[in-house]
Amino acid sequence: MFDTLLRLFDGGNGPLTVAMLANAVVKNWITKEQKQEILAS
Repeated sequence: MFDTLLRLFDGGNGPLTVAMLANAVVKNWITKEQKQEILAS
């Protein structure tokens, strides 16, 4: 899931918002560290 979210973010196939990433953390799709890595890229 992390790779998919990162690809979507980098590829611009739809804006990933902070809220969407936070939801992914809540659902245990990604970790908090992975969320920060996506936001930093």
